[in-house]
Amino acid sequence: MEYEASNTKTIQIKVKKIILFFLLFFSLKSFSQDPIFTQFHNVPEYLNPSFTGAGEGSQIGIINRSQWFGLNYGLNSQFFYFDGYIDNINSGLGINILNHHESITKYNFTQINFNYSYQVQLSDGWFFYPSVSVGFGIKDFAFDNLLLEDQILISQGIINVNTDDPFISNENVSFFDTSAGLLFFNENIWFGGTFKHMTSPNISFESEGGQVKLEKFYSIHGGYKLPLNTRFVRDDFNLYFNLNYMRQSVFDRLDIGSIVEFNAISLGAYASITPTNVSGNSHKITSVNLLSDIKIGEFTFGYSYDLNLSSLQNTKGIFEISISYNFGSVFGSNNKIPCGCK
Repeated sequence: MEYEASNTKTIQIKVKKIILFFLLFFSLKSFSQDPIFTQFHNVPEYLNPSFTGAGEGSQIGIINRSQWFGLNYGLNSQFFYFDGYIDNINSGLGINILNHHESITKYNFTQINFNYSYQVQLSDGWFFYPSVSVGFGIKDFAFDNLLLEDQILISQGIINVNTDDPFISNENVSFFDTSAGLLFFNENIWFGGTFKHMTSPNISFESEGGQVKLEKFYSIHGGYKLPLNTRFVRDDFNLYFNLNYMRQSVFDRLDIGSIVEFNAISLGAYASITPTNVSGNSHKITSVNLLSDIKIGEFTFGYSYDLNLSSLQNTKGIFEISISYNFGSVFGSNNKIPCGCK
């Protein structure tokens, strides 16, 4: 009877290990994807390093994104940035930190990037900002919470805290990363593109020949500012039309919408669309995203809520909170021709 019980327990452990392997396999595939922020207009440095130094003065800000908290599968992302413009060398410098955490898997991703952009004046009204970004990232996974077959010593009646399984021999992986961007703008129009993870660094947790590439990320984005102030409305009154197309591996997304700005208050809405790879159970429009900003002095506070329209139920949506501060350049001078992007 003891042998049968031990044999049954061993079979159960092997089955659990197989299930665990497939769960980790598909999870690691998702780990090669970048977080996405709905309020890309409030953290443009995350969208494109060419926005570094393109604003008025120096800027510092942070945003927090909380996703799927209704499923007890919390996905939380934070992005912090600081940048400024150096007039005497026509350049922008910046630093930013991205952190992403998944509560149920204990997966965490942190990356620090250094951005450089250069201002080229194409004509009286048009400017061109090419940019590069170099970064260092760390991804870690709490494999110590897992129990594998070789850790259970049935004959001794104990659990071994160590495992020789090479699949999880590394609990964290570090890598260097490079990105580049382009940005064109005048007083009312802006458009650009981003190419992230140019070298596709290896982010596999397996030490013995594992290959999981951080997929290349492409984005094309742009916007138009329509001034609405007239001789009857002399306040700061503008309508912005924005779009942002992103693709990473086989996944893509298009955010398109508009924002109305009246003095210190902005209200807007975006639709998130899946242009390709739409199956019978998925939706072309995956969410409707509502946005609001308020300016108090040099501070800007932002809030957004993504209303889920996909087949995934009880997610309670996605919300983001951001705060930024604009101040005089710490490098000695402000950008005389800032981008009017929003």
